[in-house]
Amino acid sequence: MNNEIIDVQTVEDFDRLTEGEKQIARITHIRLYLYNAGHPCGPKAIQEKLREEHVAPVPSTSTIARALKRQYLTNKRTGYYEGENC
Repeated sequence: MNNEIIDVQTVEDFDRLTEGEKQIARITHIRLYLYNAGHPCGPKAIQEKLREEHVAPVPSTSTIARALKRQYLTNKRTGYYEGENC
């Protein structure tokens, strides 16, 4: 798995991902959903949402935190912004 941001726009994009990348895409989707709905959106909240959606295996909170960092979704951020030096 490379260190590029995973950006999924279509079902076909999702289908081309590895299992690890699909997991990151799911975490990203849930994080943005929770954030936009005004709900808690940290690793524990995402983990609980994954359990509710019957995703197996459910990643640990530390794995979820790493995925969020990789996707630039930490500290109330909604992604990577062009021109940033992160």
